[in-house]
Amino acid sequence: MVMGQNITALKQLNVETLRRLKSVLAEIDQRLYTHVNLKGRASVGQHVRHMLEFYQCLFDAEQAVNYDARKRDILIESSAAHASLVIDAIINKLQSIATDVPLRTLAELPSASAETLSVTSSLSRELLYVLEHAIHHMALIRILIKDEAPDFELEDAFGVAYSTLAYREQTGNG
Repeated sequence: MVMGQNITALKQLNVETLRRLKSVLAEIDQRLYTHVNLKGRASVGQHVRHMLEFYQCLFDAEQAVNYDARKRDILIESSAAHASLVIDAIINKLQSIATDVPLRTLAELPSASAETLSVTSSLSRELLYVLEHAIHHMALIRILIKDEAPDFELEDAFGVAYSTLAYREQTGNG
């Protein structure tokens, strides 16, 4: 795939995934959004905050992105309405991306190294990373929601990897 096509596809998939999340946030009640599930030891809101902050880190990066140094905005985890506004801002930034650019990804792994690790990357690679990261957390959100509110309607694709969706369609197990 040509680099420009990579960016276009990654923008589209990230926007689609974030819109899928936003549609759930429009339907979820405050109690369900903030309830800390004892099995998962987290709330829907905490997972939403975590995934949105990865997008914010990426868009705040100039030459290097460090997901470990995110700000942790408690308002995102306590208000689905605020989280929806953050999603809108992220979608706007996604839609404004014109080209791929080189980046460095920084990681703080104190058990492995006293130094911050630095890895060569690119905007397209990081867009793929935040997409897969978001889908992973949406899968966890699916479990939290269904555990607390089994009748809550979720789209079949919510929290499911695009490759899994394609496989299900190919095999007729969709």
